[in-house]
Amino acid sequence: MLTPAEQHRSGRPDQRGDGRVFARLWAATASANLGDGLVLALIPLLAVQLTASSGLVAGAKLAHTLPWAVAPLVVGLLVDSMDRRHLIIFFDLFRAAALAALLAALLLDATALFVLYVLYLVACCLAVGEAVADIATTALVPSVVPGHRLEWANSWIRGTESVLNEFVGLPLGGLLVALGPAWAVGGAGGLYAVAACALLMLHGKYRPAAQDGPPDRDVVEHGVRSGEGAGQHGDDGLDGRRRHLLTAGLRILWRNRPLRTLTLMSTVMAGCWSAWLAVLVVYTVQGPVGLSPVGYGLLLTTLGAGAVIGAALAPRLARTVGVRWILVTDVVAGVVMLGAPAVSADVAVIAFATFLGGVGSGLWNVVVISLRQRLIPQDRLGRISGAIRCLGWGGMPLGAALAAGLAELTGPRPVFALAAVLTALTLVPLLRILNEPALDAPAQETSPAAGKR
Repeated sequence: MLTPAEQHRSGRPDQRGDGRVFARLWAATASANLGDGLVLALIPLLAVQLTASSGLVAGAKLAHTLPWAVAPLVVGLLVDSMDRRHLIIFFDLFRAAALAALLAALLLDATALFVLYVLYLVACCLAVGEAVADIATTALVPSVVPGHRLEWANSWIRGTESVLNEFVGLPLGGLLVALGPAWAVGGAGGLYAVAACALLMLHGKYRPAAQDGPPDRDVVEHGVRSGEGAGQHGDDGLDGRRRHLLTAGLRILWRNRPLRTLTLMSTVMAGCWSAWLAVLVVYTVQGPVGLSPVGYGLLLTTLGAGAVIGAALAPRLARTVGVRWILVTDVVAGVVMLGAPAVSADVAVIAFATFLGGVGSGLWNVVVISLRQRLIPQDRLGRISGAIRCLGWGGMPLGAALAAGLAELTGPRPVFALAAVLTALTLVPLLRILNEPALDAPAQETSPAAGKR
């Protein structure tokens, strides 16, 4: 058992101090997520001001999601090999610097096309920073709170994320963009800098230690260990080990059938959500709904309000109805949210459907993230989480790209209808494969034959 001093140095505080340590992590996460909320409003609304092309506006969303297709694998490896607190601090400052570049382009009164290209580049940088912050924070939580409080901690973090992303950040971002985009850019950059400063108060070391037991089985099975094979392959030994470690999360994930199914579902659903969001600003601000930028931000606060309620209900519902029916609820709510703009231009109908989608999202996030944190070993949590994000969130740029092309040809409504249909189809693997025993099965690394039939 660790002494208090050892717990402090290792980043694993005792239960009496976990509330204070978690509060510092929560404060840093809150500041960064408020910045994320401003960015969520800023990117589409600034793009709408710079161009009238639906495709180019959706391209801004594509730029903001494209890094999620590849970055999480590298991020997961970094999270499992470096101090997680230091990583978050560095990339919070990186995001602040990227926004400072966009602010300079705005203040220098550059051409609309030049600012649009800068916006695309900055959106990519912000996505990389968000990937690091999200994966590292997810991996950091089990080092800050005991296992039996994971749902509680994740409920706080995901609820705060929803409140500050959508419920506060989006309308505030819309208001700041209406006053002048530079206000939103500067505000988001300042919030990321504040988040980095808050993490400096989180004392201790948060570099994961290897789990007790034999060496990494996945590495041993393939004969790729430090220095092994160097005589046969020259300099490929170390490079091969790095490549193997980089993709280890994908291999472990793919051999676990329930996690693989959940991840592929997430890929489809994330792509559909991304397509919906990519053209929603065109439909509601430039199209038949006729909202102002502030009104657009207020519309999306219903998403945050629903997510807060879903996150708050998740711990109790997980104990009463089980994980499977929480996932079903999320899918059904997502279908309603995505399909509503296809059949109605009434802002009340769209707002209510968006609220339901938020409830489902809040339930999903708390339950699934807690499941991963509890079952995946700490020294592999970053890589496996990165693999899940890579596949799951990798659908977002694809969805945004398809939405951009389809909206340019047909308008936004067919995009909404197609997104709803594809999301509804995810109920098939959910009901056929993800029963309660499957969801209760360990999500750790399995043998090479695991998951094969």
